[in-house]
Amino acid sequence: MDHFKNLMVGLTLNGQDKAKIRYAGLVSWLASSERITFSHIIGRGKIPEHSEASARSSVEDETKDLMKELVEKYYDGDPATRIEYDVILESPLVEIDILRALKEHKADLIILGKISGEFTGEETVPVKISRKAAGSTLYVPEEVEPRTTHPEEINILIPVDFSENAADAMILAVDFAVTHEIPSIYSLHVYDVPLGYYKRGKEYEEFAEVMEKNAEKKYQEFINEIDLKGVYVKPIILRLKKRVHQTIAKTVEEYGIDLIIIGSRGKKAAARLLLDSVTEQLIRTTTVPLLSFKKKDKDMSLLEALLRL
Repeated sequence: MDHFKNLMVGLTLNGQDKAKIRYAGLVSWLASSERITFSHIIGRGKIPEHSEASARSSVEDETKDLMKELVEKYYDGDPATRIEYDVILESPLVEIDILRALKEHKADLIILGKISGEFTGEETVPVKISRKAAGSTLYVPEEVEPRTTHPEEINILIPVDFSENAADAMILAVDFAVTHEIPSIYSLHVYDVPLGYYKRGKEYEEFAEVMEKNAEKKYQEFINEIDLKGVYVKPIILRLKKRVHQTIAKTVEEYGIDLIIIGSRGKKAAARLLLDSVTEQLIRTTTVPLLSFKKKDKDMSLLEALLRL
């Protein structure tokens, strides 16, 4: 498969990096990644103003040594994957620095932990960088450990709304499954009963049954358009009783899910708002890694990305 050949992993160097490094290794197996760049931003206070180049170089070397120590301790990825280290000096335009680093390293996946404080360990670098980057983002909750180091044993869940973005996520999951002989994956669709159901002259449960049948029909139409390459997709169709992200969380627990893959960047404004809302809630609450997948914009320049911040 052609996805995630170049990864970038933001390290905080404050005890929150173990899970990210572990999952970087797992992704390297899943995607046969060619390169992983572990990055850290040095805060302004760590390098005295007007210091000589040798002093800055010394701090950079010490930082790289700390990163190497962590990676050697926790990384268990594909031996063929090349490991590199990058130290970025914090500036007033640190978001631009990160976007530039992603572009320079041609990263198509960035791996982050908690929703803020990435790279520096401080609450100053917003995760909106990952949303504006051209590639995808893997969010890894703190303290989470891979249930298995064997890719063929992982359980993957794809929430679907029958959109183009959901189809992209499903295709990616199928590619993962084929590459590593994962026999089956899960898909989840959550349908809702509209508030005005009574205007149709039906009781709530009766209308809910109609909505469920419609969802099943749309799911079949959706899945028929995708080349599953022999992978069995187990459909889960549920009525919305709480909030979407809570329904996803319950499904994760019930089915022992190891990884959620969700499509990103809707073509329509309404789709973007819904996706951003669900994804944001998942980022804050998920107990398993969440891969927000988007096709890399072939024509998006660094300037275009900055204009969308």
